[in-house]
Amino acid sequence: MALANLRPRRARGLPVPATHDRAGDAAAVIFPAEAELRAFAHAAAHLLVERVPRLQGARAISRRPGVGLQTLDHRDYVPGDEVRHIDWRLSARARKPIVRRHESESVGDWTLLVDASSSMAVGDGSAWRAAARLTAAMAYALLHLGHRIGLVVFGARVLARVPGGRGAPHYAAIARTLAALRPAPHGERSELAACAALLPGGGSVLVISDFLAADEMRAALAALRPRCRTLHALQLRDAAAVTLPTTHTAGTVELVDAETGQRRAAEPGAAAQEAAVRAQVATTARLRAFAARCGVAFSDCDTSDPWQQALLAHLLRAGVQRRGDASR
Repeated sequence: MALANLRPRRARGLPVPATHDRAGDAAAVIFPAEAELRAFAHAAAHLLVERVPRLQGARAISRRPGVGLQTLDHRDYVPGDEVRHIDWRLSARARKPIVRRHESESVGDWTLLVDASSSMAVGDGSAWRAAARLTAAMAYALLHLGHRIGLVVFGARVLARVPGGRGAPHYAAIARTLAALRPAPHGERSELAACAALLPGGGSVLVISDFLAADEMRAALAALRPRCRTLHALQLRDAAAVTLPTTHTAGTVELVDAETGQRRAAEPGAAAQEAAVRAQVATTARLRAFAARCGVAFSDCDTSDPWQQALLAHLLRAGVQRRGDASR
């Protein structure tokens, strides 16, 4: 597998590994810039506060930023910070205002489950690149808030894993892992159930996938739900997955499933294209209905959507759903 060039950036906040094209590698993942990540973490902070009672067996983590007595770490001052939290001695040495972050109430673990099956490599691989960017951004925001984050990349089996951890070095490890991976172009199925044994009991889980499996992974999601404090599912839609080949000759073309290798004949044309789009819409509708029944926070986005928009929209929907469930 090709490994994208990474270098740690000693800048404000969590250091952000930067990826660069290697010999014109069009499949390389380009992570968001640090300024974008910091802005997203600030915007998403209030959406990532969960007021759900902790499940029995869930591990509480007390070290997270908030209002408390013990200092957690330091960060640059941003407008809106209370002046009383400025560390004047450290600010004088740094020649810029630095504020203390303090420990607050405990939170549970988060695990990010990312699909790297062959369907994520269809077309130019935009689905995988979008998934990697979304995962990195979510990891940054959660780590910025002091959460403990784990990463599991799956296909037919677990393809890569970063155990739960916190802090700047942990974000760098997650970014390096994502940058090093490329989904196999064919033959790698989606088996979300392979991740179950690696989940800490009672933690929050986010699954990022195209959910192009026989049952849209509904059985696996249902099995994971009792193990999670909250379960999130973000579906990626890619136009390449439903774009049929065009031909100027009469007859049929053979379509091959990237994951299973199954083949079927199809006649190219507007009717077949419309049928493929309808099938994708139906997949999303089934997932959304299932999620509503089972208490899974679900949303979908296109691979061309800005990553900030996709994540904030998902977190807003999850918050609305959580409040609706609590009022019942």
